[in-house]
Amino acid sequence: MNFPVLEFPWLGNGTVIAIIAIIHVIVSHGVAIGATALMVSMEYVGIKNKNEDLIQLARKFSKWILIITTTVGAMTGVGIWISTTVIQPDSIGSLLRLFFIPWFVEWLVFVGEVILLLIYFYSWDKWTGEKRYLHNRIGFLLLFFGWLTAMIITGILTAKLTPGRWSEDLSFWNAFLSPPYLPSLAFRSFIAIVLAVSLVSIFIRLFVRKKQLKQEVFSLFGKIYNLSLPLLLISGLWYLVTIPDAAYQQVVWSTGMSKEMFMFINYSGLFVFVLFGIAIIGRPDKVSIILSLGIFFSSMGFIAEFEMVRESVRKPYIIYGYMYANGVLEKDEEKYKQEGYLTNSTFSRVDKITEDNVYTAGEELYQGQCMSCHTVDGWRERRAFSKRLEGWTEESIDQYIDRLHEARPFMPPFVGTDQERQALAKYLHKVTNETGENQ
Repeated sequence: MNFPVLEFPWLGNGTVIAIIAIIHVIVSHGVAIGATALMVSMEYVGIKNKNEDLIQLARKFSKWILIITTTVGAMTGVGIWISTTVIQPDSIGSLLRLFFIPWFVEWLVFVGEVILLLIYFYSWDKWTGEKRYLHNRIGFLLLFFGWLTAMIITGILTAKLTPGRWSEDLSFWNAFLSPPYLPSLAFRSFIAIVLAVSLVSIFIRLFVRKKQLKQEVFSLFGKIYNLSLPLLLISGLWYLVTIPDAAYQQVVWSTGMSKEMFMFINYSGLFVFVLFGIAIIGRPDKVSIILSLGIFFSSMGFIAEFEMVRESVRKPYIIYGYMYANGVLEKDEEKYKQEGYLTNSTFSRVDKITEDNVYTAGEELYQGQCMSCHTVDGWRERRAFSKRLEGWTEESIDQYIDRLHEARPFMPPFVGTDQERQALAKYLHKVTNETGENQ
């Protein structure tokens, strides 16, 4: 309401952010942290055991880590900033005011990470003999910098779900060190390792020709993986018990699956992860392509589900207990019901509703209060009004808007006057019918 709006009508605004965020998490966690950990571990073992093949494989890892993190990682990182700034400006504005210093420090750490990665990659041939240990220490420092960026960002992300007493005293540390901070940081650390092993195993299986080297790599990865997987599960459960009860109750709902389907898919995925752990440590020389592909796609699906759940369980808020998902501050709810939403909306084309501008007013209300989650039409039928409201009368839409937050606790309440609510119902009824006629 305080900024111009941008709409992605078919995909949906939330989907655009989700696509960029999922790709970025795969790179920032699975590559920048996880694959880097595997790379420096291979180099360390290679130096210790005088295994030149293992060292050269670590060197190949560094090439792809450099390429992926400085292209896909950097572009999606900027993409998150651009997409969230234009789609959720109220939320980003609030977070920037609170977390400006940590975000600035995170940017400095990222620059340092890139510098260390460049030094590490271009110094393979220069640091030989005993200096190889120095090169390996640069790699571990690079790993620490990658983890440090996650440590900072985790404080900001967890504050959006559980800001603690921040909404009462506006204390920075109450927000940054919120209850889920430590379990979330632990969960992200271990998921980075598990994700990295899951992603690279298929490439090790297909492209490493030497059987002895392949066995040594899988043996090393198996030890790291089987240590990280149970710690991942423990930290994940720890995280779940620290989030608000209302958020916990929405975990299954946020995936869009039935409880039965949710349990089946996730237990099946867990079975694949455990089976892979047994195979990689038990018979590192005989890890099957099918199992490697299975763990590859399972890990990708798990990350997508995790990001979707993390974002959705905050509903009806985008900053828990402070700002609703549509950018309306909770404290302003009664004010807008009395004075009107459009009157207080900086960029609204309508200030006072008349018979001539009622549909325009309804569109403004849709953009301000509905568009963050819904579309008129689009690929997600559960959130497209053309499907959700098909066959509804204008009166039934109006009545539903009035009580929607009671019927569906994950939806923000409508904030505005009765006249504005009726204008929104009139607009939604109109566009629903128009979309249905055009199909």
